[in-house]
Amino acid sequence: MRFKSTEELQRWAQRNQRLGQETRTVRQTSAPAVATVDPQLQRRILGIDTALRTTGWGLVDIRGQRLKAVDCGVIRTAPKEKISECLRRLAGGIRELVQLYHPDIAVLEGAFYCKNVHTSMMLGAARGAVIAVLAELGLDIFEYAPRRVKESVCGNGNASKQQVALLVSQLLGINTANLVLDSTDALAMAITHAHNLSTVGGLGLPERI
Repeated sequence: MRFKSTEELQRWAQRNQRLGQETRTVRQTSAPAVATVDPQLQRRILGIDTALRTTGWGLVDIRGQRLKAVDCGVIRTAPKEKISECLRRLAGGIRELVQLYHPDIAVLEGAFYCKNVHTSMMLGAARGAVIAVLAELGLDIFEYAPRRVKESVCGNGNASKQQVALLVSQLLGINTANLVLDSTDALAMAITHAHNLSTVGGLGLPERI
C-alpha cells in the first residue's frame, strides 16, 4: 500500500490503532468469566436421600467454614400405597419443604447400580419426581455418589450409616440418636456440598444436573 503523504500515513495508522483497541475490547467483553463462589455468602442446602417410600431430607446453612443444622426428617408413604401415590406424595413433600425453608441449593445421592432391576426402576422414578419438582422451583441441583459422601464426612468410603450419623452429629453439633438414618444421610449430602463450596471458592463443584 502506497501513501501520497506523511499525513495520510499517520491517519491510516491512527485508524488501525482504534480498530485494534475496539477488537480487544470486544474480545475481553465476550470472554467467559470464571464462575467462583464467595465463601462468606450464606447459603441453605437441602440434602435429599431419595427412595420411593422413605425419603430422607436435611437442611444445612453454611457461611464460610461454619455449618448449622436447620431441620431434617423423612417423607414416608405406606407400603400398601401404589407407586403413583408414592410419587405424588414425594413430589408434594419436596415442594412443601422448598416453599417452607427456601433453600438455595439441592443435593441428591447419585444413581448407583442395583442388582435388582425393579429396585433400580423404582429409585429412578423417585429421583425423576424429585428432580422435576426442584427444577420447576428453580433450584440448582447437584449430585454426589454415596461413596464420595462417606469419604467427605467420615474419611471412609465404606462407612456404615451409623458411622455417618455419628460424624454428622459431631460436625453439626446435634444429637442424632433419635433421628432416622435416612435423614442423617441427607444431612451428610448437604455437608459434603458445603465442604466443596468452602474449598477454593467452589471451583471443584460437580456440574449441575
